[in-house]
Amino acid sequence: MKRIISTSSIVLVVLLSAIPTCAQKNLSIADNAALRYWSAFSALQDSAITDQQAKELNAILDGTAPYDDSKYKELLEKNRLALEIMARATSLANCDWGLDYRAEDVPVEYARKALVLGRLNVLYAFHLFIAGDKDGGVRALAAGLRFSHDVGNGGSLFATLVAKTLLESHLRAVEDATHLEQLSSPQKARLREAVTQLGEGLDWDMAAKLDLEGLRGPFATDAASSAALNRIISSYVAALDDPSKLPALNEAIRSAPQQLASVIPNAPRVLEQKQELNNRLVQTRSLLR
Repeated sequence: MKRIISTSSIVLVVLLSAIPTCAQKNLSIADNAALRYWSAFSALQDSAITDQQAKELNAILDGTAPYDDSKYKELLEKNRLALEIMARATSLANCDWGLDYRAEDVPVEYARKALVLGRLNVLYAFHLFIAGDKDGGVRALAAGLRFSHDVGNGGSLFATLVAKTLLESHLRAVEDATHLEQLSSPQKARLREAVTQLGEGLDWDMAAKLDLEGLRGPFATDAASSAALNRIISSYVAALDDPSKLPALNEAIRSAPQQLASVIPNAPRVLEQKQELNNRLVQTRSLLR
């Protein structure tokens, strides 16, 4: 039986199955939530799961299968410290991942690790609810929402998609808890506040612009590609704000040199992901009123 023996493997399984935060400066390093999140990542413990268990895990997180505590409580116990470090870090207002977009390859490993930790947190909330600790379950979900939002802060489209995946998993869990757990008024209020703090969701415009600006280096010596990239960036951001401007973006991409056009992220797909999250936010907020 094939086994997956590292958290990075779990990430690959999850990604294959699917796929205002934090810019304050002049704060001390100790007040940077991102550094605490890295500490949580370092505390993650490897787990061995079968391919079938991986499929079951994906179904639970997608809301299409029930959670079975007997299958995951040992995994969660191994990672309790990591989850607690993460939850404490979400109380910090500042989150700066320290990404350098001037570099040729912007690190994305933090987003992969965040996907593992965030999905474990959803299971942890289920575990706490089953154990009768409703306050603990609510705290876990509230922390997970903040953490998920922070994952997308200042990052690429890849990091933003990871953040979107985590937000949707937590929002579904919030909806389930609201339906099934007979939460008290203070517990609902805490979840309502956590969802409200998400604002309009994620900054898709910034993520797309950062990714596209990152293409300048490879095409710096090609005047035609550089000029086309300028047109594409402005059109891309405009289309994410107003889908009716997609035809203008498509024309800018079609008229660009092929080597540039072939590496432009799929805007309709990004818009689809953005709308899916917006719909989930509206649904959850309506339920918590």
